[in-house]
Amino acid sequence: MTKTRRIAAKPGTSSGGRDGTAAAKDKKPRGRRSQKPLAELLGERRVAGLGINLDSMALVSNIHRASGFIRQHFERSVLKEPDLHWSAFVVLWCLWIFGELETRRLAIEAGVAKSTLSSILNMLEGRKLLRRRTNELERRLVIVNLTAAGTELISKLFPKFNAEETRIVAKLTARQMESATDAIRMILATIGEMDGPVGEDG
Repeated sequence: MTKTRRIAAKPGTSSGGRDGTAAAKDKKPRGRRSQKPLAELLGERRVAGLGINLDSMALVSNIHRASGFIRQHFERSVLKEPDLHWSAFVVLWCLWIFGELETRRLAIEAGVAKSTLSSILNMLEGRKLLRRRTNELERRLVIVNLTAAGTELISKLFPKFNAEETRIVAKLTARQMESATDAIRMILATIGEMDGPVGEDG
């Protein structure tokens, strides 16, 4: 015989009627889905009939759009006063975390091309936020680290940066943030399996 689980009503309410309805209305929606942006709706119409996996298209395209919007938002807000663009901030962050890095490794960690990194380093070195030196053991390699001014800047800037990160994800629950982070880590790991270790040419 199958047991039916019954949920007891809270004191002062009933499972039905006006009181029960009011209680249901007072409950905050959990896990509410966001509306699809126009670009996504138009994209679905465009690929209709092509056998496209709409779920994977939606996820990857929204990661791409979110990445671009996040960069623009931070450059208009937290990074505006110190006059830093996104990639320059990431370079400072990487050096702050790792202590010092060879330029090839720094380009990988910052996610920029070597030619782009060179111009970023020129700008930041001109502002006396970092320094470069030749590797004593292998002269063709260059080591980069922060100056005292660079360390001071990133140390004061990052708490403001993180406060803005917190504002951006404020509408997510702790479980949603954890799930999203795990999912993106899995995507990155999958790309690593497909393309090989990051930074190694095929």
